[in-house]
Amino acid sequence: MQETEKSIRLECSPSTNEAIRAIANRLISREEKVARWVVTRCLEEIIDYKASGELLWADAAALARDNLEVFLANLVQGEPRSSGQLDKTRQAAARRVHQGVSLESLLHAYRLWERCIWEALRSVVGDTPAEAGAVLEIAGRLMADVDLVSTVAAQAYVREAQGLSDEGHLLPRDLLEAILGTDPDPDRARRRARIAGVRLADNYILLSVRGPRPLVRWMVETARSRLRPSSGTLLMGARDAEVVALYPVSGPAEIQGAKEQAGAVALAVAASGVTVGVSGWHPGPGGIALAYAEAREAAHLAAVSGVSGRAVSLDEVLIDHIARSTPDVGRILDDTLHPLVEYDFRHRTALVETVRTYVEMGFNLRRSAEILHVHPNTVMYRLRRVRELCGRDPHDPDDLLMLFLAMKMAGVSPEGSGSA
Repeated sequence: MQETEKSIRLECSPSTNEAIRAIANRLISREEKVARWVVTRCLEEIIDYKASGELLWADAAALARDNLEVFLANLVQGEPRSSGQLDKTRQAAARRVHQGVSLESLLHAYRLWERCIWEALRSVVGDTPAEAGAVLEIAGRLMADVDLVSTVAAQAYVREAQGLSDEGHLLPRDLLEAILGTDPDPDRARRRARIAGVRLADNYILLSVRGPRPLVRWMVETARSRLRPSSGTLLMGARDAEVVALYPVSGPAEIQGAKEQAGAVALAVAASGVTVGVSGWHPGPGGIALAYAEAREAAHLAAVSGVSGRAVSLDEVLIDHIARSTPDVGRILDDTLHPLVEYDFRHRTALVETVRTYVEMGFNLRRSAEILHVHPNTVMYRLRRVRELCGRDPHDPDDLLMLFLAMKMAGVSPEGSGSA
């Protein structure tokens, strides 16, 4: 590479070299503006950059400015980029692995950098014959420089991604993103998986384990030690402070086992402020994106609501989040349940348990009575007593919904209904 650059310089006439330096010097005063322009283009055209946040934007702007400074300085001095000048490129490429930027997006960013620099250079070229000829020479050097920089960046990115994958047994970030459905090409995930030697199952339950970023590796180890699918291979990946687990299931019959294991993970990480969300059943490769959205939202709402120690699904946490989002809602639900709990405590009755069982048995009096080991008339009497105490009629759908939400928010169980 250096010999090629040297031969190009020797073939340039003194007037061309002088014109190159003149053009480069004009652009040096605009480095900050051009660097911001590069990042703006990246945010407009690259999804990973758009979704990343301000830390990556600032990092990308600093790198764009540094690369431009080096390129222009080398133009002025007539020197190619040295190995030492590529250190920041290597370091930034390694950071992109942890910042959620795929290799494809990283290389796209370098192509945008080249395009922006070329347009900026052309905007400062004078109309003299010497500068017109110098532009062609600059174009060649720019293409060679970007080719070198992007190659070095790709190598550093792959080394970092491979190291993370080997140490934590994690999927490469670009493959994870493709599997989760963020890639617009649905077949690309299968192709990337084949290249990486990863065999995808037909159906998955998704888990989202969210916690402080420094705990990611511990979260991975904890989840891996407790998630043991009966068939297929557990796949795991990391997205910043989130660990994503794809738990293979062959059919709905295996869902309960998967959720029980997810609960074991949640219990193990509860003391560290980590929450676990688990998806519902969405069969087929096309269901992975929906399953991930559910699991991720469930983990987020669990964190907001302070739910820990158990894996939660979106429907569970969503009800709790809605109930707690408005003080008036919480007060109404508390007013609904409190008289029943107090009555059960004072009289050693089971009104709350009766309502819960009545709901779980599909509003069937006979089945409810069997579960409670009482006569159906006793169930009827208790339900009337509920209406008298709290004003909510269990036979009215709207009132029954309020009773159900109140118990859901309170976490009432058969064992705890008398002491809630």
